[in-house]
Formats: sequence, structure tokens, C-alpha cells
Amino acid sequence: MVTGFRENVSDVEVDPALVRAVQRGEKGAMDDLIRGTYTDVYALCRRLLGDPGDAADATQEVYLRVVRSVLGFRGEAAFGTWLHRVTVNVCMTALRKRGDARARGQSAGLVDAVFDEIASTDASTEDRVTQSDLARRTARALAELPEDAREVVVLRDVQGLSTKETAELLGVSEGAVKVRLHRAHAKLRELVG
Repeated sequence: MVTGFRENVSDVEVDPALVRAVQRGEKGAMDDLIRGTYTDVYALCRRLLGDPGDAADATQEVYLRVVRSVLGFRGEAAFGTWLHRVTVNVCMTALRKRGDARARGQSAGLVDAVFDEIASTDASTEDRVTQSDLARRTARALAELPEDAREVVVLRDVQGLSTKETAELLGVSEGAVKVRLHRAHAKLRELVG
């Protein structure tokens, strides 16, 4: 059984009995698992990749990996945490493979999110124009960051992961995450002006 909508895939509560049923190959168990987690996995892919089509492709890849790897899931962490890690790894791989500036910077998703927030405020037209301009400059600046800095900014600032979670997902130390984030923020300030 999977319960409720979550802000984060790692918060998905999946009944361990369902996971064991999937591991045993019980009919319909994988369908239940996918149905119960799909919305959260897609939402995370959408936030990380910025493009609905790319997010759909990544979501499909996540479930292919789950099907291939679920037998190796030992339950040392919650299934939602494991699924979150698989999802982020798939998205990071997709970002590395993409070569266009839109994809590298994830500017589409970032700008959409900022514009949604701007549109929902009671700010004056002048303030909204200023905020929109800042959002565009920020998205362009994010696209110009080196890949390792961009990944840290997206995971920490956009996705809201902790330093520890970011370090684990990227396979680096927490200190390296802090240094990359500090340098990325400095570069963003310089580029945004």
C-alpha cells in the first residue's frame, strides 16, 4: 500500500509487504507499486529536468531500473529513500547526456517555477517585470555554471535536499557539497549582477 501525496519521493511510504510481493514476482504487485509512486517520481523528474517530455522519459527509465533492481533492494533504508536515489541518479545521468543549453541549465523548469510564483503575488506590474527579468537572468546564469556546480545548486536550492543527501547522491563528501555550493552562489551573484 502506498499512501498520500508527498513533496518528496523519499517521503513516499510504501508498505514493505508490497515491496516483498514485487520481489517475489506476485501478479499485479509491480503495477500497484508503480501506480502508487508514479506521481511523485514524475514530479521529481520534472523539477530536476525542467521539461515534461524529458521528465516522462526519465520516469520510464526509473521504473525500468526498479524492475531490474528491486530484487537487490535489501530494505536497509526505506523503499521511498531508495526510489528517490534511483530517480535522482537517472535525472543526473540524463542531464549529463543532454548537450543543449536549455537542458544543461534546466532553465525551462526554473523559469516556469519562478514565473508561477511571480504571477501568484500581489506585486505591482513594475515589480513583476523586475522579478521576471531577474528570473530570466538567474536561469541564464544557472545554465552557464559548470555541471558539478549546477547539480549542487539544483539539488540543494531547487529540490531542497540536505547537504548530506546531496553528498550521498553525488558521491562526494559533505564538505565538497558546501564548497561547490558556496562557489556556485558566488558565480551566480557575479553572473546575475
